Amino acid sequence: MNKNINFTVILILVVVIGIGTVIGIVAGNFLFNLKYPEATAEPTGDVNDTAESTSDQTTSSTDKPVDETPKKMIALTFDDGPSLAYTNDILDLLEQYNAKATFFVCGSNLTVSTKATLKRTITLGCEIGNHTFSHKDMKTLSEEDLLAEIRNTNEKIAQYSGTDYKCTLYRPPYGNINRSAMDKLYDNGLRMYSIHWSSDSMDWDYQNQYKKGQISRDEAIRSTFDTIVRETTEGTVILMHDIHEITPDVLKLVLEKYTAEGYTFVTVSELFGFTENADKEAYYNRYRSTNSILPTTK
Repeated sequence: MNKNINFTVILILVVVIGIGTVIGIVAGNFLFNLKYPEATAEPTGDVNDTAESTSDQTTSSTDKPVDETPKKMIALTFDDGPSLAYTNDILDLLEQYNAKATFFVCGSNLTVSTKATLKRTITLGCEIGNHTFSHKDMKTLSEEDLLAEIRNTNEKIAQYSGTDYKCTLYRPPYGNINRSAMDKLYDNGLRMYSIHWSSDSMDWDYQNQYKKGQISRDEAIRSTFDTIVRETTEGTVILMHDIHEITPDVLKLVLEKYTAEGYTFVTVSELFGFTENADKEAYYNRYRSTNSILPTTK
């Protein structure tokens, strides 16, 4: 009886050991293959063909449109020109720094003498905006006078541009605009973007102080520049005037500083993503003022 028990125990141990051995071999092979996978077969085709195929695959996987939109943008704007004395100096600087700007011109300053300056401005990729014909407060004008101020300036821009330039922006003189004036423009088919600013250089004020002998020319330039810097960041619309003596010198400082900091100088339309379809997009109840789009109210 004891012999039978002993034999049975031995038999069970042998079976258990055998099963354990099989399991160990299988598990060992599995783990070995995980750590050392079989080498892939050598390519059977021509080496050059394989390289080209790999290159094509790499190109297709990374061949995506590159977003070339500048990430840090500033819009320079200049009012009241064109000026025979200073606008070309400003254009020289813009060209030197590969920068663009938007010029809000007065119709009364568009003459045979300034025609070449207007054409050069457009050729350099800058944008032309309407600053009315005679720089009058748009809120105080009758409907007839208001329409004449805008229409006559648009016509002169088209005439002297040599390209029948279509103006889609206007800037109210002194920044003065209201819902009534915007309604009049809209209802009469003048559906243009109304552009204000978010950084006022005050170049006109410092220019006046300098001319009156209250500050030196260098102080006027530095004060204007410092005013711009205090109010400027990404997406800023800077207001200057291309009719003042100090403005080209201020512009040079601005271009030097912000170019070194990686900013790109663009037009207002590029900054805000405007399209040429202003007739449908530039509704009277939206306009650009200070840092945002502000809805107008009655």
